[in-house]
Amino acid sequence: FGVKTNWRFRILREENFLILMKTLIIINGVTGALGAACLARFSREHGTTIIGLSRQAQKADTFCANGYLPDNTLICSIGDISNKEDCKSFSQKIDKSFYEKIIYIHAVGVYPFELDSTGNIHVSNDDDNDGIDDRVVKLSHDAFFAMTEALEDVGLPVRALIFGGIADKFKPAVHKSWWTVIEKTKERMKKEAEQKNKTSFFVLNISSVICPHELITRPFVFQNTNADASFWLMPHEVAEQVAALVFSKRDGFVEDRLFHKADYYEEDYFADPKFTKRKKAELGI
Repeated sequence: FGVKTNWRFRILREENFLILMKTLIIINGVTGALGAACLARFSREHGTTIIGLSRQAQKADTFCANGYLPDNTLICSIGDISNKEDCKSFSQKIDKSFYEKIIYIHAVGVYPFELDSTGNIHVSNDDDNDGIDDRVVKLSHDAFFAMTEALEDVGLPVRALIFGGIADKFKPAVHKSWWTVIEKTKERMKKEAEQKNKTSFFVLNISSVICPHELITRPFVFQNTNADASFWLMPHEVAEQVAALVFSKRDGFVEDRLFHKADYYEEDYFADPKFTKRKKAELGI
């Protein structure tokens, strides 16, 4: 045992047999802009198998043989990604004999602008009346930990990454649900990283990404503000930084950021009420 050939995967030599120990990469939200970019980036990486998760895909069971998913890149659905039992059922289909570690990319979530049509702060989808959008809690906290806990049960080292925003530390009023949940998620990541020696957690804080979804949800961003698309991140740039982080030797809890500083950026760019005014302009309010 123990012949190391490449720092991203290893070959085990036992008697006269060579066994390639690969890295399993799971991308939740693989059909979104960032998920798709990560799929493309990691598909060029030797010694990896990618499983994308999407509600649009066939159920995971349809790919299984003898109860396990094959060691092939595929996209499947697993049910409710925030449900612990659905995540556990998926993780039990992973044949760990193929892999030396698991990398989990969490590329799902909602980033609500909490403004009503008149420009007042308003939180939607708040059934428990705690002032936080329930969708953000479900997708950026509950689903993330439901999956990481399930993957830990596979018995391999896990490296899990989630995206944050560079505006989060400024706590803008129009994104209160988002940064409140992300703060909670990061605190739990830190605690779990300290308690477990096989799981590392990564947060990549990013600025605006140039993709159709952003322009649909912010329809007047380039008409009513001084935003310049040339400073926005491209999905493949984000995917490259994701790869650099998860393949690095850093472990525990790691927080990083990716941001192109525009010439119109000032230190109070994300501060209220200036930021709220800007968001109203982006929405055409």
